[in-house]
Amino acid sequence: MNSKPHFLLFIALVIGPGWVHASAAPGNEASCEKTASMLAHAGKLDEGLAAIRQCIADYPSQAKAHVVLGDLLLEKGDSQQAMASFDKALELQPRSSAAKTGKGIILAQNGDLKAAEAILTDALKLNPNPARTHYELGLIYEKLGDIKGAITHYKQGISSYQHEKR
Repeated sequence: MNSKPHFLLFIALVIGPGWVHASAAPGNEASCEKTASMLAHAGKLDEGLAAIRQCIADYPSQAKAHVVLGDLLLEKGDSQQAMASFDKALELQPRSSAAKTGKGIILAQNGDLKAAEAILTDALKLNPNPARTHYELGLIYEKLGDIKGAITHYKQGISSYQHEKR
């Protein structure tokens, strides 16, 4: 199963539909994170990476910027650097569900399904918008042959996503 289209879909779900219209006011770390994501989503991944790296240079203690960098590096296929970004985000904010989800994705890609399951389950406990985490857990349970568990998490992810949209 090619997970890249699914990954892009869930980045859009996590960031939300309103980010496309965000303007990047100088000095606003949330705007620079959104700008980087917007560039990547528009097919300008290298520009998005440059923008989020500048954001981190300007705001090095912002865990979310490190998560965005990790997500973009993961999209680019650099899982080693992505893991380092998620680790940095967790160093800055140990309860970051997004960073834990990113680490879980990489662990699953590397075949460490049990460690991925554990960190994603932990992320799920912290996550105010768990659609992506449920999806990733669904993939893990599917790989483990637990179709019932996979379907349960896929359904919970869809329900979470639909609830957020209301």
